[in-house]
Order: sequence, then C-alpha cells, then structure tokens
Amino acid sequence: MYYYIVNQCDVRLWGVSQQERFRKTMLKLGNFKHIDQLDHVGAEEQVLLVRADYLLDANVLGKLTQHPQAMLSDSSGQVIAAAWIDGKQANEIAKIFSRLKPGSESIVPPVFSPQELTGGYDPRLRKFDLSHVVEITGSEQKIIENYMYDKSYKGITDLVTKWWWPLPARWVVRQCVALNISPNMVTGFGWLLTILSGVAFYYGYFVFGLISAWIMTFLDTVDGKLARVTLQSSKIGHVMDHGLDIIHPPVWYWCWAIGLNIDTITAFGFTASTMTWFWVMFAAYVGGRVFEGLFQLMFNDISIFCWRPIDSYHRLITARRNPCLIILSIAILLLNPVLGFIWIVMWTLISTAWLGIRFFYACVTRILSGPLESWIARIDPLNRSPNQATRWFTGYQAIKTIAPLVRSDT
Repeated sequence: MYYYIVNQCDVRLWGVSQQERFRKTMLKLGNFKHIDQLDHVGAEEQVLLVRADYLLDANVLGKLTQHPQAMLSDSSGQVIAAAWIDGKQANEIAKIFSRLKPGSESIVPPVFSPQELTGGYDPRLRKFDLSHVVEITGSEQKIIENYMYDKSYKGITDLVTKWWWPLPARWVVRQCVALNISPNMVTGFGWLLTILSGVAFYYGYFVFGLISAWIMTFLDTVDGKLARVTLQSSKIGHVMDHGLDIIHPPVWYWCWAIGLNIDTITAFGFTASTMTWFWVMFAAYVGGRVFEGLFQLMFNDISIFCWRPIDSYHRLITARRNPCLIILSIAILLLNPVLGFIWIVMWTLISTAWLGIRFFYACVTRILSGPLESWIARIDPLNRSPNQATRWFTGYQAIKTIAPLVRSDT
C-alpha cells in the first residue's frame, strides 16, 4: 500500500509539518509507503492520495481505506480531499485532484463525507470520534489547532479532566511544543511528583502531598494531549502513563493511612485498625477495575461507562484519582485527614457496588435482549440540537470549535 501527497502546505500544526504528520499517520494506519511518483504503483495496487492543504486525521483516513475504492470530501462537501484508489486511476485523478468536486462526472469511485465515515461509538478509542476535514490556512491555524486539541479529549472522563484542566493544559501544551519538550519528559516528571506525593503522605505532610498530587494529575492531562496533537504517542509512553494511572492511587491511599499515625478508626459504628480500613478500600478498588475489565471483555469492547448515559454521568464522579483528590482536599481544608481517608473508603465501596450492579444488569440485558450497544452509537452527528448527555460526553466542544470553518449547508 502506498500514499501520495498532493499540493503543498507550509503551515505547521502544533509544530509538525504536514509531511511529517502524514508519515506518522500512515505508520499508525499500517504498512503504507510514501511515494513521490505514481508510476511506481502497479495497476492492481492501492494508493491513498491525500491533500497536504487539508486536515486529515487517522480516524477518517482509516475509515476511507476500509472501502475497496472511495473518495473523501471535505466537511463542506465542496472539495475532494483524499482518495483511496487503484494504480490504474491514480495518475489521472492526481492530475486533476485539486479541481475535482463531488458530483463530477469524471469521478468513478463513490464519494463520502467525513460525517458518513466517522461519528458514533469507536470501540478502539472508547469514545465518540467524529472527524472534520477542513482547509489548512495560516489565518485559521489557531482554530484548527484548538480543534485538534479539543478532539484529543475523551468525552467520558472525570469532572476535573473535563472542566478544570482543558484551558490551562492547552496553554502548557503550546509551551511544550515551543520548547521541544516531549510527552515522555512530561510523564517522567509526573512519575517524580507521584513519588514525592506518596512520600509526603507517608510522613503526614498532607498539604504538600496534595499540592504535588494535583500538579501530577494536571501533567497527566498535558502529556496525553501533547502526544496526540504532535503524533508522538509511543508504546513506552502508553505503558508509563497507563501503568502509573492504575498503580499509584491505592499506593497513595496506603501512604495516607500510614501518615495518619493512628492504630484504629471508628466510623459508622465500626471500629477497626487503620490498615483494615485500607484493605477494605483496596479490595473495592480492585473490584471496580475487575468489573470494568469484564464488561469490556464480554460486551463487544464497550466501556462500562459508555453503555448508557447514566454510566457516563457516573464516570464524572466515580472513585478514581481526581474525584478522590477532591475529597481528600476538602478534608484537609476541614483539618481532618482521618475523615478524608474514611470518605475515600466509603466512596470507593459505593462506586464499586454501583459498577457491580450495572455489570450484572448488563448480563441480564444481554441474555434477554441480545448484544449490548453503546448509547453513543445511536447519536446523529449532524444533529444541531443535541441533548445534555451528547453535549457533555461526545466531544461536542471540538465540534463547536471547528464550526466556523465548516459551511452552514453541511
């Protein structure tokens, strides 16, 4: 398989040239080889023609290449921006590629809009992923970059990541691009802060530990967004980031329990050792992760938080790191770190119990009604009056950001 770049573009989106962006995108899609001359393509071989002056992400190009032969229009429906064709037509279409328009008699392969190819629930990304294809110009560069940044967010996440971090994180991402700071460098610093937070909690320096922890969670947003907009995602970065996300929360809570420096805690009429309370919380934390994994394994790779809108709302406040840090911070403001620890234990138990209920309800639904489907799969990407769940959990901010560059007649 080959790809061939049509036209030129001098605009560097998030510091990356279009040639480099296509190179990394094609590596992500598969074994695509870049060619400078279409004569190198055999008549029966497939080649992907892409316009350098249009925004084309891996999502929409990947969906385009799933068809035997097809073309892709821009989001306005006025221009052909990419084509997946055989070698027999490559030279002919490439010569007039910039002048082709949907509906032209010279076009043989079917033409798809980005909305027809993308949108709905993507099991691989576990999110709603609608792509827009727009022309890249220097005057619109910031809008396009902001769209790419907004699109890098998962719609279904915790309330801190969704509403607190996006604006400051975008500024920091820009500075990282300007200073040539890599995502792995950011992740590495996050690891250091994670250790510092744990040590501070262990010795009872809860305020210092929370400050370090909050900075770490902020950088956890920055590294992922930086990797996505600059196409610097890597296997080692993925392992570093997600491995840290899974391991460190219970370690922090264990350090917090040690830092309390008390043997027993009485709460809700029960008296038990501090470590017993911790192990109850740890068992619930592991149980929650197990329910999440089993749900995805058994039900067509659907995340438990993507099944119904109520599950997506639960993800905002479920007992994950950021909501739990809010609880601990409130407890410190009340000068009662013991209360914060007990709140974490109880909230983890409640959240896991709810996940268990949803998992078993899904099992019953599967038996009685057939395969499960994410509520996101039923969303109309062209709906101009989405409900609240759609606005909150399906990347609606990215759609709003790019709207000025998309013609109203789409």
